[in-house]
Amino acid sequence: MCLSLNFSTKTKTMILVIALFILTCLVFSLLRQFDIRNLINLSKEDFRNEIENIYNTTLKRTKEFYMSRAKANVESDNIKIYIKKQDIEKINKLTLVRFQVLKEENPYLISMKFFDHQGKLLTYLGEESLSLNLNQSEYFFLDKNRLTYHILTPFYENGKLLAWIEFCFGAEYFLKEIEAFSKLKGRIIFDKNYKNKDTIKKDGKFFIIHSFNLTDEAKMVFYQDITKQEKIITKSFYEALLLSLVLFCVVFIILHYGFKVLIKRLELSENSLKNLNANLEQKIQLELQKRREQERILMHQGRLASMGEMIGNIAHQWRQPLTELNTILTHISLMLEFEKIDYQNFKRLEKNAEDLISYMSKTIDDFRNFFKPNVSKNYFYIDQALSKTLKLLESSFNFIKIEENFEKKIQFYGFETQFCQAVLNILCNAKDIFIERKIENPYIKIVAFKKGRNIIIEICDNAQGITISPIEKIFEPYISSKHANIGTGIGLYMSKVIIEKNFKGSLLASNENDGAKFSICLIDF
Repeated sequence: MCLSLNFSTKTKTMILVIALFILTCLVFSLLRQFDIRNLINLSKEDFRNEIENIYNTTLKRTKEFYMSRAKANVESDNIKIYIKKQDIEKINKLTLVRFQVLKEENPYLISMKFFDHQGKLLTYLGEESLSLNLNQSEYFFLDKNRLTYHILTPFYENGKLLAWIEFCFGAEYFLKEIEAFSKLKGRIIFDKNYKNKDTIKKDGKFFIIHSFNLTDEAKMVFYQDITKQEKIITKSFYEALLLSLVLFCVVFIILHYGFKVLIKRLELSENSLKNLNANLEQKIQLELQKRREQERILMHQGRLASMGEMIGNIAHQWRQPLTELNTILTHISLMLEFEKIDYQNFKRLEKNAEDLISYMSKTIDDFRNFFKPNVSKNYFYIDQALSKTLKLLESSFNFIKIEENFEKKIQFYGFETQFCQAVLNILCNAKDIFIERKIENPYIKIVAFKKGRNIIIEICDNAQGITISPIEKIFEPYISSKHANIGTGIGLYMSKVIIEKNFKGSLLASNENDGAKFSICLIDF
């Protein structure tokens, strides 16, 4: 009777312990799935906000750019006078080149139209397009399943409305801009009955839908593939269930053969195991969050620093052309004042001004192409990449003697823009040191050669060397030997990350002779 009672108590206890164990495993599985889903939902929301920011920024940037182009066009070549005279031939002739340049920059540009102060069409360049809404400076318009975007700029003279200029281009421009930045595929839907959905499933894949209302009948829709995330959620749930089943079998066997000993050990270890798991997961999440935030801040600061360098170099490149343009304008003004200008002199001065403007436009294109992010890896020549970087810096480096010794036709497979960025950071760091230390006769020597499978790039200067010890700390973030006013400590860190992480190479620093030496080693696979 006693044995029967003991067996019954043991069985009941085992059932209770196993039931509690299974319940705990199920709760853990659900909580784990819930946590993963929350993290993925946060990622989805961040991506949704990012796309919306890209869209709004593109709208604002496009409007500002084309309004400035319209104002520049009206203020040049006496076009304002020809608009008042309604001299269509002169307006078309003087505006055609600018329109063609804009058309090359933006293939989606459809037309450029001139209206008088009453909204009557004077003339247009490009394709004929409908719509004029004087109540809005920018708007989308749907005509026969073709969606266009219009930017309208008014012009005044002595406080009185003189004319309007309208730029019109296809809405596909915004679609391609957002696709380029977000890497998402999208399309424009012409259906007033289209209903927004959060997610859809197609061909076995899951997609989040991000949509923007352009008109009552047109929407811009983007599809974010979340199949991988959904699989992670499902997989995590089944993995947790499988783990629970395996643990159930193990626990049942152990309880069956060693019930008393196991119960005592479980009582002691269960609490410590839960605490350990909870603390460990919390610490991991906190460390991951801190690391992501730190990397995000560093990359953001690095981009801002690069943008500052770019603006400074553009300012150097433009200073002389702007001075020459001012001289031409002053010359024209004086000749007009003394009535000594003739057609030949005017055309000569006009040609000089157009050459200067073309040079300044090419400067902008060079910098824009330099900072355009690479989408994929490509083969590029090391010597050409180095020459391109030096060309962008030639105006701000005019006080520095540059010695080049590049072995020709060294080819490498990777991201050319990132390589140029890494070299640019090192060169700009040297320039800042020259200025801070007031180095006389500053020079930089750049050598590029191939040794076996290794591609070596060495950058040396005479800026009295690196003072930080140990010298490897110069590549750590926020570590800088420059004054706080000119140094952020991000540039060399970014170069180190680019070379070692993205190129699988190495970047080393040392002091030699009377300056610093930076050595980049890339392996040609």
